[in-house]
This record gives sequence, C-alpha cells and structure tokens, in this order.
Amino acid sequence: MKRYILIVSVLSVLFFGSCTKDVCELTSDDMDWLLEEYDSLYYLKNGTDTVVVKVETFLGQSEYVWQWGIRTGDNNYVGSNDIYLLDSTYNIHIGVEACNDNIRIYLKNTKRNELFRRQVLKNSFLDSSIIVNGIVYSEYFSIIEENDTLEIKKLYFAKKYGVVKLLTSDSILLERIPLNID
Repeated sequence: MKRYILIVSVLSVLFFGSCTKDVCELTSDDMDWLLEEYDSLYYLKNGTDTVVVKVETFLGQSEYVWQWGIRTGDNNYVGSNDIYLLDSTYNIHIGVEACNDNIRIYLKNTKRNELFRRQVLKNSFLDSSIIVNGIVYSEYFSIIEENDTLEIKKLYFAKKYGVVKLLTSDSILLERIPLNID
C-alpha cells in the first residue's frame, strides 16, 4: 500500500510538473510601453508653466493561481507604470503582460472617484501623427475623448513617451516637453 501511494505521488508530481508552460518574458516592445527609463516627465501647462510629473514603474511576475491543489495561470512577466497628473487629480496606470497583445489602461479622476478602464491592442496606433511642442509622435493613440465623468476632453498616449497631451474639461492643457526625449 505504501509503495502504491509512493508511485501515485511520484506520477502525479511528474504529470502536473510537465503541464506547466514556459514563462514569457517581457520583450523590448513591451518595455517601450512602460517608460522604465524615466523617473519623471516634463509638461508645459497652458503654454506657460513647466510641470514635472513623477513616473512609478513596477516589474515582476504574475502569480500562479491554485485551484483544487493544481497550479493554474501563467506566471508570465508583467510590468506597469503609474503617472500622476495635475497634483494627482488624474492617475494613469498602464499595464503590460508578456505574451499578451493587449495593454491595460486605467484612468482615475481621484477628486471625483471615477474610473475608466480600457484594453488596447499594442499595435493599434492611429494612422496619422500628432505634433506636440515640435515633436512628431507617430506611435500614439487617443485613450479617451470627451468624457464628462472624468472631466477630460482629450488624452493622447505615445509609445516610449507616455501621455503627450491632456486637455481637461476646465481647459487645462498639458503638453509633453521634449526635455527627456531620445
């Protein structure tokens, strides 16, 4: 009986151990979304004032989920960054997971406690370019346009550069300054 339990245990470990898939690592394309090289971004507020915005980046691995004693999930590498705009009125969270074609975007108006969620394909850029403070951004997309609950008229996000333009409902305009653009 002990031998039977030992054999079943060893076979179970071998079977469930072989069911795991390889862990996906973040690619350089994934990392371009995360603004890992930046501690802060620089913006021009309403064409006159310079505003420095802190960027927080996190890198790690998603965790396995255990169901009925069996490991499920993927344990892929993940990354995210948080950008706090206008005295933390707006928190923009960008999440990227290895081997996943989508980017998760969470935009929160902290004063109104409103949250906007969106998933965007990593290659879903607009066909045109946007020019902000003399810099042409070709890999960009509009996260949101005219959202009264968040009090945002326009928000443009560019790969490698983060938020490049934000226009609020009360006419505050933030435009990225090319101080730290490669």
